[in-house]
Amino acid sequence: MSNTISYKLKKRTFADTVISCVICVAALAASVWQFVCFLNGEGKPFITNAVYNFIIFAELGLLSLILLEIRKTGKPFSKKIITKLRIMAVILFVGGLMPSYTEIGADAQTEMVSFTFDAKNMLIIFIGVIIGIISEVFVYGLSLQEDNDLIA
Repeated sequence: MSNTISYKLKKRTFADTVISCVICVAALAASVWQFVCFLNGEGKPFITNAVYNFIIFAELGLLSLILLEIRKTGKPFSKKIITKLRIMAVILFVGGLMPSYTEIGADAQTEMVSFTFDAKNMLIIFIGVIIGIISEVFVYGLSLQEDNDLIA
């Protein structure tokens, strides 16, 4: 890959890397805050929110690592990036299987709990599957890149 293309790629990914790192830290802080609220007995839905925020943290952390890898090597196709994409897909797929937790108070003495599996869960699973498919496209891209490197 020429230096000009590599420089342009690094320049384009700088803002993306910074933004994903900042949001990643914010998601971790939100996850910790939600977990502390749950431990303080403020409500059981806080644990669901903590887990979802931790999933966001993990996804953005992996995205940040992918962008840093691209900035470091100048190549978007590598085994490390493919592995990170697959981990992202698995995390989203498993996170999508987690039902939402809702408390329903019928009256003062009866407490009902509802675990729902809705369109939000299906969307999360679907996005995980899409990222998994994209990782397979990256496998093909890596193969093409290796062939191109042998020719050049």
